[in-house]
Parts: sequence; structure tokens; C-alpha cells
Amino acid sequence: MIHVHVTTWFLTLILFFVAVYLLKANKQKPLKIIQMVLRLFYLLVLGTGLHLLAAYYQFQGAALIKGIVGLWVIFCLEFILTRGGKGKPTKIFWIQLVIALVLVFYYGYVVLDY
Repeated sequence: MIHVHVTTWFLTLILFFVAVYLLKANKQKPLKIIQMVLRLFYLLVLGTGLHLLAAYYQFQGAALIKGIVGLWVIFCLEFILTRGGKGKPTKIFWIQLVIALVLVFYYGYVVLDY
């Protein structure tokens, strides 16, 4: 199950950067399609993450912290795209995204040792 979770995260990040490119290129129709697919991947990430959290870690300790930080990453991704689409500043969300990604990778690959 861990491979499914990592794969969905990887594809989510690829789709996010494609969406950012489309946003910068002002291609609204393809952007809307990618955003909807991206939101589907958010649900897949949440589902696989919840499964891992419940089945392997019983909602305890560092795994729970990693899950909360993972939600933070998803919120940052969504806020960057929605605020960017409205022409509002996104710098603070980019900073938060980098911090949250570092924390997720730290908890996932160092603390929990996937």
C-alpha cells in the first residue's frame, strides 16, 4: 500500500506543476481540467494515507503528525492554484509548501522509515 501512496503523491506533484505552468501561460480551459484531476488525486492521496495511518500505525505518534503535515501540503497546493488564478499573491503559500514538504519527507523517510 505504501507504493500506491507514494505514487499518488508523485503524480499529484507532477499535476500540480503542470497546473502552475498552465496558470502562468494563461491557458484557462486546460488548467480547469488539470485542477479537477488534481482534486481527484488529493482524494486518492487522502484515502491511501488514511489507510496507512489506520492499518499500520493505528493513528499514533509521528505517523499522525505526518498525516497532519500532509494535509498542510494539500492545502498549500490548492491555495497556490486558487489564489494564483485570482491574481492574488502566493509567495507565503510557496514558502509554507516548501516547509511542509521538507517535514513530510523527514517524517516519512527518516522518522517512520518507509
